Amino acid sequence: MNGVNMRKIYILIIFIIYVLSITSDPILGDSLVFTVQAYNGFDIATNATNHFLYSNFLALIHKIIPFTNPHYLFVFISIIFSIGSLIVIKKILLLFDISDKISNALILLFGVSFTYWRISIITEVYAFYMFFVALFLYNSFKYLKIRKIKYFIKLSFLLGILFLIHIQSILFLPFYFLLIIENYESKTKQTLYGIILFLFVVCILLIPVFLGKHNFLAILNDNAYQDSFFNFNPYVIVKSFIRNMGFLIYNFLFFLYFIFFGFRKVKYKKYILFIFIPFLVFILKHNVSDSYVFHLVPYIFLLIAMGKGIESTFPNFKIVVVLMVPLFYFVTYKILEKTSIGEKIDTEIGFKGGVRYFFYPPLNGNPEIESFVKAYQQKKLKNIETFDRQYQFALEWLKIKRNFKNINSK
Repeated sequence: MNGVNMRKIYILIIFIIYVLSITSDPILGDSLVFTVQAYNGFDIATNATNHFLYSNFLALIHKIIPFTNPHYLFVFISIIFSIGSLIVIKKILLLFDISDKISNALILLFGVSFTYWRISIITEVYAFYMFFVALFLYNSFKYLKIRKIKYFIKLSFLLGILFLIHIQSILFLPFYFLLIIENYESKTKQTLYGIILFLFVVCILLIPVFLGKHNFLAILNDNAYQDSFFNFNPYVIVKSFIRNMGFLIYNFLFFLYFIFFGFRKVKYKKYILFIFIPFLVFILKHNVSDSYVFHLVPYIFLLIAMGKGIESTFPNFKIVVVLMVPLFYFVTYKILEKTSIGEKIDTEIGFKGGVRYFFYPPLNGNPEIESFVKAYQQKKLKNIETFDRQYQFALEWLKIKRNFKNINSK
């Protein structure tokens, strides 16, 4: 069976896994907020955290397909974009001269890694974002490989699109500036075209400012980012490092071993570091519990190093080894739920799914959102005031869900 057919089989397997992993309600957090907001329609206001293009894309899809439960509709969109990202990442791996066999194994590994699996089955910006990141990186390294200006134009346009999706795209600017500096003298006119295209797309974010929706600085920053990023606290950085290393290890387990053998064989190290280092600094400085989502872009480069390492140290690599990763997640969750730590987690946040929620990527079988509403109303939550906003969105979601149940029962 050739590589193309094997890739299709792996992609189909991942698609089935994702579909079987979906829960019946949006999970608490941004997923719930995005679902309710997109159901309610378009939102022209843009700022550092509301993900302008993503929010309004969901609203558009719901306008086109209004008769479908928005939760399932929006999660299906996440799955589609996650699968699309994996297909483009496979092209990036091939661009770095990683064999077709190993590339297929790596996209399967990434697809079933905890973070990527989880963001693929919820209504969250990162599946959508990663698709455009993958396109941006593919065109960037394609440009570095053959130096055709059309790829610089494409990557400039895609970088503008990334700014419309997530403000973290500002971390790509050092890499983009490096490309500009290297090419400005020899290809001045074409480079200017790319820069102008990038700025034109980014300027879409200024429309709400001119309409008086908010001020200019709201596009670039919010209090959460400012407080965590600009305050220097060595203890917090060390704590952040340990936590983020835990995320990294849990995602890739023993596959991290191959990075040490593969890194020296990776091409374009200078350009990769101009992307990797800004993301690394941001991850360590932006001290939040869900910082694992910011790992997704650097993970692409770790996959490249893994691929090179596997080829040089484990040439007879078998795809079945990848299946040990989801098996490890399942065993870990089953063991932990029987411990005193697991019981404590289940008691305190059982409304989310407890141990299962934190250590096992699938969400099917987790408690419905009514469990959270009941816990909130009975004041069983720790720091209950922090859930006030989520409670209001949960009530609104229950109204939406009941509405679709009534429609389908007629």
